[in-house]
Amino acid sequence: MATEVLLGRAEEGPPPEPPTIQKAAVASEADGTMPGPPAHSPEALTWDPYSLVEQLGYRQKPSAITYQTLERMFWQLPILGAIRKTRTDQVASFCQSQRPAHEPGFRIRLREMHREPDEIEKQRMLELEDLITHTGYTTDPRSRDSFETLVRKLMHDSLTYDQMNLEIVPDARGIPSTWYAVDASTIRLADTTSLHADTSMDNVYAVQVYDDIVINEFTRRDLTFTIRNPRTSIRSYGYGTSEAEMMVSTITYLLWGLQYNGNQFSQGNVSKGLLNIKGSIPEKQLRAFRRQWYQMVNGVENAFRTPIINAEDVEWINMHASNREMEYSQWLDFLIKVACAVYSIDPIEINFKYGSGGGQKNMFDSANKTKIVESKTKGLAPLLRYVENMMNENIVWCIDPRFTFEFTGLSPMTAKEQADLETMKVRTYMTVDEIRAMHDLPALPDELGKVINDPNWMQGRRDFLLRQQIEEGDPTAVKEERIIREDEESEKDLFRPKKSPTKKSYKATPRRAPQTQTLKKSKEAVILDMTL
Repeated sequence: MATEVLLGRAEEGPPPEPPTIQKAAVASEADGTMPGPPAHSPEALTWDPYSLVEQLGYRQKPSAITYQTLERMFWQLPILGAIRKTRTDQVASFCQSQRPAHEPGFRIRLREMHREPDEIEKQRMLELEDLITHTGYTTDPRSRDSFETLVRKLMHDSLTYDQMNLEIVPDARGIPSTWYAVDASTIRLADTTSLHADTSMDNVYAVQVYDDIVINEFTRRDLTFTIRNPRTSIRSYGYGTSEAEMMVSTITYLLWGLQYNGNQFSQGNVSKGLLNIKGSIPEKQLRAFRRQWYQMVNGVENAFRTPIINAEDVEWINMHASNREMEYSQWLDFLIKVACAVYSIDPIEINFKYGSGGGQKNMFDSANKTKIVESKTKGLAPLLRYVENMMNENIVWCIDPRFTFEFTGLSPMTAKEQADLETMKVRTYMTVDEIRAMHDLPALPDELGKVINDPNWMQGRRDFLLRQQIEEGDPTAVKEERIIREDEESEKDLFRPKKSPTKKSYKATPRRAPQTQTLKKSKEAVILDMTL
């Protein structure tokens, strides 16, 4: 398989030649244009030296909410679960290898974007894509998680705890061979004697904890510990802050609101009315009536039990004038919008459609489509870049720094809008070959694609090449230039305004006799002939 070839190639023969980027970095450092190693370690504090969260050999996350509580919050509140699932599904839709850049997926490309890859580099790119699709070296893809499954696990932890952990298992040469998603709720940052940032790749960086007992230790090479919301606070101890922790009060109010409205159908602490039977009635008969009433009109789970008392007359006292308590829906809508704002997602993406005044609107309105596009640009794009950086820094660049991993197809424009934009580009400042290179297509033969598809540019280019040929003494070019000039002169004559013709002088001619006199004479001659 491609993965076997990729990881087994260097074992046969001499090691591969250093990539171009590494050569450039070494050369720049040698001539003094790039910085060298740091002269000393950083001096600023990274965490609180008097903290009590390091007593067990690792730094505990400074939060009153535990990992288990955060997970339960998502299970108990469907709004949070819907947000997490929506974003996870959206990121997972980009986990298929795609060659066209405008389709959702991922691809491997050269970091040097100014040049085209050769055939060997193209084969290497395919091998890297196959390696990522199968999450590392494998002889049978069915024995491993796919890239989509891996990303779904990582997104679950990141959106819940703001923590993503990936264990990387190297091969015999130290190159990443396989990688696995690790339960983020069991990973803690290790305690160190240094109060400053520890950048060593060989020291213990993180540990795995089970029942408050350290069971595994990892270095930076073995485990990734990435967060989306970093802080500079020395009391954060290197941990991030999840969105669920940012809105503890909002989540509490949402739970209370749902519980309050739910209890109206299950508990009903306050009766909706009171039945007063006026007058005297035997106690035995009253108990029988009460039993029969409760059997017929009790609420769900014995809710809203109607009090029955004995008085002089039968009277119904209404204690539940209307169901205006459901106006709490506006309060719940506000809390939902706050939760969506913290997660950078529009409520319409989780099927809550609000108009400008709070009313519902059609999901397929043009305004709502724009909201969805903006929501993905604001919330989905950072998640994809987050995964890109994690894959590049810990896997792809460690295998071959000439290439980079990137997601494709996140353009807010449709395919037609993208084609129209490229048509405008190829008519202004980009050549046809450059547009084809954006779609991983080869250049046109005979340099036919090294042109800007604009008539003025093409005419100027032709004139420039013609002048060069004339200067070189090409007789064909001289003849062609003469033909072009004749054509230009004929075009000028065609559009040149013509002179008005001169007026001719006419001599006066004798006036002819009226036609009526001739007809009269002819008539008289005919009559004379008839009389004779």
